[in-house]
Amino acid sequence: MIGFTEHWNQYLDAIPAKLQDLYFCEEYVKLYETESEKACCFVYQDGDSIMLFPFLRRVFQYKGNTYFDFETAYGYGGPVSNDHSETFMTAALEAMLTKASKENYVCGFVRFHPLLENWDYFNKVGHLIKDRKTIAIDLTGGIDATWMNEIHTKNRNVIKKGEKNGLEFIVDDDFIYLDEFKELYNSTMDKLDADGFYYFAPKYYNQLKNTIENSFLGIVKHEGKVVAGAIFFYQLPYGHYHLAGSDKTSLKFSPNNFLLWGAAKELTNRGVECFHLGGGTDGSEENSLYQYKRKFSKHEYQFSLGKMIFNQPLYDDICADWTVANFEKAEKLKHILLKYKY
Repeated sequence: MIGFTEHWNQYLDAIPAKLQDLYFCEEYVKLYETESEKACCFVYQDGDSIMLFPFLRRVFQYKGNTYFDFETAYGYGGPVSNDHSETFMTAALEAMLTKASKENYVCGFVRFHPLLENWDYFNKVGHLIKDRKTIAIDLTGGIDATWMNEIHTKNRNVIKKGEKNGLEFIVDDDFIYLDEFKELYNSTMDKLDADGFYYFAPKYYNQLKNTIENSFLGIVKHEGKVVAGAIFFYQLPYGHYHLAGSDKTSLKFSPNNFLLWGAAKELTNRGVECFHLGGGTDGSEENSLYQYKRKFSKHEYQFSLGKMIFNQPLYDDICADWTVANFEKAEKLKHILLKYKY
C-alpha cells in the first residue's frame, strides 16, 4: 500500500518494538481529534519494508477550495519504519511528499520522537530544526542501580526527606483520582500561564483512561490529601511522563520528586527500560524544568521539529492573507508554520 489511511494499527506489527512507541498507534492519535482534525497515517510499503507516518489531518477552506494540512499529535510523532536505509526512507518520504501534493495538502508540522531519533533523511523533503534536549532515565539496571547511578545525590536526599515527611505514592490503575488530578493539572497550567494547547476537555481524560491500556495515574498524598499527580504510559521498552500537576501549597515537601521516583520504580516493575521525562519549557539548558529533570538522569536526547511545505506558492498566499487580517498576531507567530490556524 502507498497512501493515506484512517486505520493503520495492523501495520505496526511489522515494526520492531524498539523502533516504535505508543505515540504512533491509532488510539493515541485519536485522543487529539477535533471536528476539523482527524487521525490519519501515510503508509508506504515496498516488499517487507514499511514506513508509517501518523498525524492529525485538518481540513480547511481557502477561496472556495478545500485543502488539508497536518501536525503530529501532542507529544511526539514522525515516521516509524522497520527499514532505516537511506534508499528506503528517502523513497518513502518522497512518496509522501508527492502524494500529499496531489491530494491538496498545503503543509505539515512534525514533532519527532527523541528516543527513536526518527528524523533520518527528513531534510531531503522538509526543514529539520533542532529544538531542545530532553531527559530519560535508564531503568535497565534495576531499581537499586537506578537509585545509585541515575538519581542525583541531592535529589536522593530530597526524596528520602519526602518519605520522612509522610508522603505516600499511589499507583492508580483505575484512575480513581482522576477528578483530583484534573484540578491539580489545570491549576498548575493556570499558575504557569500556559497556552490553551496544554488544556484538555473532560472527554480527553476519559478517552485516555478507556483506550490507552498501558497507562496509570501516579498520585502523591500527604496526610490524606492529594498533593501531586501525573499520567504515565508505556509501551515496552519505553515509558513516558505525560501530564503532571501539583498543589502549590505543598511544594515544600517536594512531592514532584517523590512522584517521579515512585513512577520510575513502578515502570521498572512493569518492564520499562527507558523512562522519558521530556525537556524544559524552552531550549535553554538553564531552564528550571530542564534542570529539575536532570536531577533524575544525565542521559540527554535531542528533540527536533520538522516542517514540510507541499505547495509553496499556495502556502505563501494563505500566510499573506492571514497576516493582513491578523496583523497584531503576525510578529509573534511569524516563525510558526501553521500560524494561519490561529
